[in-house]
Amino acid sequence: MKSGLDHARDLVVKAEHDLRIAEIGLEHHAPLDTVCFHFQQAAEKLLKATLTYRSIAYPATHDLIALLNLAVREYPALEEFREALPSFFPYAVRMRYDAALYPSPEEATFAWEVAKELHAAVRRLLADL
Repeated sequence: MKSGLDHARDLVVKAEHDLRIAEIGLEHHAPLDTVCFHFQQAAEKLLKATLTYRSIAYPATHDLIALLNLAVREYPALEEFREALPSFFPYAVRMRYDAALYPSPEEATFAWEVAKELHAAVRRLLADL
């Protein structure tokens, strides 16, 4: 069985894969619903990595605020993402099944900026990964 450190490292790597594929999507004008789905997935994995790193159990959820609520207890610096993360909610599930929901280029750019900032913050907090 993997240690918390190994599992946290794996989650960060998978989040980085989501970020990279979303970045490629933005560069090549891929459908923005798919691009934003990967930003949401990256954020989810990054938050779960912080929890896994400290051996904190978390529910099977796509709810970034529920994960953030658990994470800020150990990592108060993550509180800065509280206002931005709710905008990711539709990207997790609803947008994948509802054609009427489609992010604007501005929403996708905002998601990219937030996801990059969250990635950098998690990398700083988990410096030994």
